[in-house]
Amino acid sequence: MTSRTRGPLAGVALLALLGSTAAVGLGAEDVSKSATVEENSSQKTEDKVHITLQTVPPRKAVVKWGNKTLGMIPVPRPLVVVRPRDSGPLDLVIRATGFLPVHTRAYTFSDSRVAIKLTPVEEKNTLFGFRAEVPPPAAANPDGGAPPPAPMPPPAPASVPQR
Repeated sequence: MTSRTRGPLAGVALLALLGSTAAVGLGAEDVSKSATVEENSSQKTEDKVHITLQTVPPRKAVVKWGNKTLGMIPVPRPLVVVRPRDSGPLDLVIRATGFLPVHTRAYTFSDSRVAIKLTPVEEKNTLFGFRAEVPPPAAANPDGGAPPPAPMPPPAPASVPQR
């Protein structure tokens, strides 16, 4: 074998040897403590998620989570909500003046960006599942459209017995 093919393998073996020597030299407790400190420092930055909310078209809108108002989406910038990681989904309602309210869900698994498409009230018939409003019943016919009953013939005069 040439040194060229042995080089990478020798480097891996040397790193494994140095790693075990360092662990023996420092002691197992010191190595585990340094690993724990590194995990805790990275965990502090990863225990929160940033959920970015933006409307399309850009409009000022209020974001509510149940009865709690999370904030208002400013027109040029998005709203960023910071939540604990894996704290459950957020069922949000976004309301903007002149647009239909939008119900959406944001998850807290990782940082995410949610684009909310706003639909003007005049264009609600373009949405999937739209149903035309049923006209109110006419007040002139209280029977709900049933034809009126046929008139009854007048009763025959009662015959008077003669004496």
